[in-house]
Amino acid sequence: MRTQFVRRTAATFAGVALAAAGLGVAGALQADAATTQVAAVSTPAVAKSITIKAAGTYVPLWAKVPLTGKVTGIAKNTVVQVQRLQNGKWVNFPATTKVTSKGTYSVWVASGRAGVNKFRVVAAKTASPSVSITYVK
Repeated sequence: MRTQFVRRTAATFAGVALAAAGLGVAGALQADAATTQVAAVSTPAVAKSITIKAAGTYVPLWAKVPLTGKVTGIAKNTVVQVQRLQNGKWVNFPATTKVTSKGTYSVWVASGRAGVNKFRVVAAKTASPSVSITYVK
């Protein structure tokens, strides 16, 4: 009688242990499946880029020259800052605009510095290539 009691108790504990282990494995599988589903839903990041085009390259001093371009991977209403190359460093120029809902921007520059002026735009820590505008007297 005592032997049967011991066997039944041991079998019950073994069954409970196996059930708990099974739940742990099933829970881990469910958690892994949830993680996999979330990863599958996320979209890859789009590389940020900015183009630039100057409407004129050889203009009189103080002439307004439009700079236009397109952006990718940069949100609407992000500030676009114009910069000019001065003494080998890019310095903020007093001209800004914002990215439109179509992913474009438009801003103009005018300079009283005769000679070649190199400009670029920066938005969301991304810089465009430079464009050269020659201002003449």
